Amino acid sequence: MKPHLTIGIDIGGTFTDAVAVDASQRIVGFHKTLTTPQLEEGFKLVLDQLIQETGLNPGAVQTIHVGTTHATNAVLQAKDLCKVGLIRIAGHQPDTIPPCYTWPADVRSAVLHAYATIDGGFECDGRTITPLDLSQARAAIEQLLTQGVESIAVCGVFSPLNAEHELAIAELAHNRVPISLSHRIGGIGFMERENATVLNACLKKIMGSGLAKLADSAKRLKFTCPLQITQNDGSVIALQEAVDYPILTISAGQTNSFIGGMRLTGLKDCIVVDIGGTSADVGLIKNGIPKRSIESCSIGGITLNFPMPDVLSIALGGGSHVHSHGIGPASSARRLMQEAQSFGGNQLTLTDMALKLGHLSIPGARIERIQASQEYAQQVMDTALHQLRTLVDQVTPYRQPLPVILVGGGASLFNLQACERYLVPQYFQVANAYGAALAQVAMKTDVVVSLDQREAVMADIKAQAKQGAIARGACPKRVDIVDLQIIPYHYMPGNKARVIAVAAGPKA
Repeated sequence: MKPHLTIGIDIGGTFTDAVAVDASQRIVGFHKTLTTPQLEEGFKLVLDQLIQETGLNPGAVQTIHVGTTHATNAVLQAKDLCKVGLIRIAGHQPDTIPPCYTWPADVRSAVLHAYATIDGGFECDGRTITPLDLSQARAAIEQLLTQGVESIAVCGVFSPLNAEHELAIAELAHNRVPISLSHRIGGIGFMERENATVLNACLKKIMGSGLAKLADSAKRLKFTCPLQITQNDGSVIALQEAVDYPILTISAGQTNSFIGGMRLTGLKDCIVVDIGGTSADVGLIKNGIPKRSIESCSIGGITLNFPMPDVLSIALGGGSHVHSHGIGPASSARRLMQEAQSFGGNQLTLTDMALKLGHLSIPGARIERIQASQEYAQQVMDTALHQLRTLVDQVTPYRQPLPVILVGGGASLFNLQACERYLVPQYFQVANAYGAALAQVAMKTDVVVSLDQREAVMADIKAQAKQGAIARGACPKRVDIVDLQIIPYHYMPGNKARVIAVAAGPKA
């Protein structure tokens, strides 16, 4: 019998959640556990508990979709990152702006180990600026390897227009060290594209080892289905693609929560607030699609230029520390049950305040341990709710008071029964994992073409994207173009433009 279940897993900073979803996209079981320092331990535990509690047969699972903040957390903590060597293909320009110039100092020092600038690159009209000198390129590669780099990032001027020089560098360094090429990662803007490429290069080690361990854990539990990783646009990619392009996963957790919250309520136009153990993320859903940022996005203070959901975040979650001058930004996160006063610890947290007011109950928590009055607890919760409402107001379209969906484990902190606009759906606590389970199979076609025969060219590009999605396992009858971008190159002859088409559909 054909497998009919999908498991969605979200590995967050505080909790690891898993849901089993049937062919009709109904949740048939779920489990939550604390995220472990070694991600594969929590991953294996949550899968094992899901099997035990639901009687799930691993052989009935078609695929496992994993969303993780692993890449984001590594950048924010500047931890376990590769030493990156950068090759700039821009020899005609002096290095007036050093690489990673605007990065936070701790991240820059942890990531950028060495760099070299060589001849090459292209003008905006497609002409070569200077020829690529292969002997110079070989010398740059040897220099970086001698300096101990573990991964190489390559960024050429206008390489998304012509990738010839970047591909030549990759061929020279083939099988010697992991390579990240900027034309496969970012847009036209040089500095933002370089940032994204260096980030991608520094994440290859931690993502490669981490994801491989997850796959091994699934196999030990008798799962024979593929393990796929959710990416920024709400679709899934193969595990190896996520290892090669970890930057594609860096905002997947937020996308999953927004899609999961929307689908739990059936609303196509709404605002989703995901409250975790450390932070709250707010995003707008229009016509069933999370609104994308139209400006350069930023991760940990690093400016990037690829599509990500438009998210407003605040350091407010169940583990947020409560003190005399406010709430957070510090959080007990996954150590909540060791540090919070209600569990015998010394730290007053937002969860303690909600317990004091009777908004929720947690096994093992004792209200008498909480060193705060009812009045103070109410004051703190009113402040937290005001902060959330301020974020909601900022993303609310003008004169369009949309429904607000609260998801994530922290949604239970607030008593919103009297607020008509606010909804807390069933399974709110595992919306991230549910969104991961619903992730579609997608294919992106990204080409530079002449639009002289616009109608025929666009039809061909869309057909290529759809066929690619079908080849990856999407249902042929339900594949559609979900994103189409046309970026004209005004200074190039022949009516040239970069066209990006994304086709997506549910699994066949």
